[in-house]
Amino acid sequence: MIAIHQNKVKVIQEKFKVEIENQRDKAIHRLNQLNLKTPVGNDKIYLESVIKLFNSNLDILNWDSTKLLNERNSLGAVPLTPKIRNGKNVLVKSEIKNKILIALGYKGLRSSFYPKYFKEVKIKSCVYCNSQLTISAIKNSKNEYSAKFDVDHYHSKDDYPFLSICLYNLYPACASCNRLKSTHKVEFNLYTTNTSKTIKSDYKFKLECNAKAKYLTTKDSNVIEFGFEEPNYSLGVKTFKEIFHIKGIYQTQLDLIEELIIKSQIYNDSYLKTLNENFNKLKLHPDLFKRALVGNYTEDKDIHKRPMSKLVMDVAKDLGLIQ
Repeated sequence: MIAIHQNKVKVIQEKFKVEIENQRDKAIHRLNQLNLKTPVGNDKIYLESVIKLFNSNLDILNWDSTKLLNERNSLGAVPLTPKIRNGKNVLVKSEIKNKILIALGYKGLRSSFYPKYFKEVKIKSCVYCNSQLTISAIKNSKNEYSAKFDVDHYHSKDDYPFLSICLYNLYPACASCNRLKSTHKVEFNLYTTNTSKTIKSDYKFKLECNAKAKYLTTKDSNVIEFGFEEPNYSLGVKTFKEIFHIKGIYQTQLDLIEELIIKSQIYNDSYLKTLNENFNKLKLHPDLFKRALVGNYTEDKDIHKRPMSKLVMDVAKDLGLIQ
């Protein structure tokens, strides 16, 4: 729900420079092996274009958002191949798509590299809904479970498999949002060079004007009403509410708002002052006081660090708990 500055990401990519270079080298080796087994035709032409791209660009895995879009448009989508379905001839994506994904090692990177990389980027929660972590439990052929990092591809890996391991194409997302988004176009850029986009989110939860009074009168959290505001999108682009069902997700979390309303009643100015004075004796950062007060992060720039942080910080501000 908020962008990250590309300069910050570049510093982290430099830290993992050797590993990223090794990923590219392994990808080239596997792509060349795949090419030897691929018969002449559209698949081979497409595959050789991908190999050329990887061979001629040392920084391909670190391409920024603009470069990704340009190269996507230049090379194009994976070839289509005719297939008979229900007695009709239809065009489907060629099997070369899955073979390229395997060659690039995308699945393995989900558990071996992406968790530690995005930990440095400081993304733990879904960048779309902010309600869940981006880790899923996956069962292998031996019925063993392991944790894997979920990422959505801004440029679909089904259409553009050659971009599947490009780091700026990866948007950490929970399994639910990843599935719901599918190939929908979302007008949200996680990576930016615009500093203002990294400070204040374009998305906001807002308590309805009488929500607090209704709850205090009834003591029933089900009467709490809130809204979700998002930016204006281009014509034909679906909203977060339409794709990710934001209101439905957060309607199940009314107890969080309930707790904040109770705190707003208990923590009057004098009590907050006493708490702050006692907290200062610990010589901790003032932001940590606000975080301890509401039970989550309180600045838009920290949204990705913990699930539910956006809802909590927005409602806490509405209630006057934090500025």
